[in-house]
Amino acid sequence: MVDDSAADRASVRIAFEQTGFEIDLSFAESTAQAMGLLRDGARPQPNLMLLDIHMPGGSGLDLLATMKKDKSLREIPVWVLSGTNNERDIRAAYRGHASGFFRKPDDSDALRRFADLIGRLCVEALAFPAAGD
Repeated sequence: MVDDSAADRASVRIAFEQTGFEIDLSFAESTAQAMGLLRDGARPQPNLMLLDIHMPGGSGLDLLATMKKDKSLREIPVWVLSGTNNERDIRAAYRGHASGFFRKPDDSDALRRFADLIGRLCVEALAFPAAGD
């Protein structure tokens, strides 16, 4: 997850832990930190990324564009998770090849339901390529 809000990162971590699914989460507080993690050859590439788009120091949309231009990163599904309801932001995310756009849940119960939905999708339904392919 890439999000500048420490509170949002902590809330998402707690919500995913409460789902009971074994999901390995990594967090970055900026687009620069996210690129560092993505370029770290010692770490496996993520199966998917949750990305906020409005952050100081670098737009999530810019990170999305960079990833989609990079052969080693372009296949990572990027799901935007943002507090915005701005239609231009939503369109820009999809034009940038985001795999989905989710509005940030506005309370802890909604966030737990969101995390459970994402956990079920990732563990029970989505197919990901084998590492190294």
